[in-house]
Amino acid sequence: MAEDGSHQDVVLVTQLPSDSWFEAFALRPNGKILACRLDEPKMYTFNPEDQNATPELLHSFSDEDETNGLVDAEPIPGTNDEYFLLSTIGDLNNVQFTDPIIWRVALSPDDSSPPKITKICAIPDTGLCAAVIAVTDRVVILPDSTKNCIWRVDTQTGEAAILLADDTMKIANGEGNFFGLNRICVTDEFIWFTNTSAGTLCRIPIERLHDDPATAIRIKGPVEILTEEITDCDGLALSRDQTAAYTCSYKDGFIWKVNIDPSSGKTSTSVVVRNLASPTAVELSYTNGKEKLFVVCCGEIQTGWIQDKENPWKDIADINSAVTVQVETREIIESI
Repeated sequence: MAEDGSHQDVVLVTQLPSDSWFEAFALRPNGKILACRLDEPKMYTFNPEDQNATPELLHSFSDEDETNGLVDAEPIPGTNDEYFLLSTIGDLNNVQFTDPIIWRVALSPDDSSPPKITKICAIPDTGLCAAVIAVTDRVVILPDSTKNCIWRVDTQTGEAAILLADDTMKIANGEGNFFGLNRICVTDEFIWFTNTSAGTLCRIPIERLHDDPATAIRIKGPVEILTEEITDCDGLALSRDQTAAYTCSYKDGFIWKVNIDPSSGKTSTSVVVRNLASPTAVELSYTNGKEKLFVVCCGEIQTGWIQDKENPWKDIADINSAVTVQVETREIIESI
């Protein structure tokens, strides 16, 4: 794996609660970020362009909502500031996650009124689903790291069916490996996914079914492994032209860039940022002619997949160390 020689500007955007684990976030049309907290069922928002801004708690789910953590938020196509939200009942110490629920969240542009939250459906037969990805405004897909498959869910009927199960989605052998299939992206031509323990980035050819809104998508061919160099990867962001993918190592504090030849699938992998603490999610933003990579890093909270000897915050647990950072690489900016 090569080292990327480009320059990186790493800018602290905001301080999130240090005793927390944020597994995902979404970019909002008003320029703010919607962040989902996994260790507690709470949503936050903040302005990444204002380094003095304090994260605002938008909503806390109650015990009656049958959830104790939020996994992911995904913008709903064709809407303005509305999201599919994925919740779970999780045990972070034992790395067990069950009973995912999909919600619909509508935010006001200036956050002057509380979010409107509607329960869409529960998906009781699934396991650890690490993301919710909108194929259309009706159909979503969920990567299931427990059952080694991708689920397709019709949010109008609540019907869930396995879209694809494959050996490339299984947890790799080895002590301390908890996650197989993890993050996922969808384009018109492919579903892209990572396998955390195997260290792989893969893609699956698909076909969009515009005449079948309840199905929306079908698999056209076998899974293609693009790279096997990103062990312990978390988060996945794909450039618009599908020539670059970004993911991070939650154990080693790396951000990887995988350069991709879209036609052949040939790749080269490099480290573009080091020395982050527990990075878990990445998102690409295209604003004012610049491509920015946002990264969320988690605090000193203990989890089953970060052992005491690995915990990067254990010596500084009394300070507020959970951060979101913004990364701009010269190579990215000059290519636009």
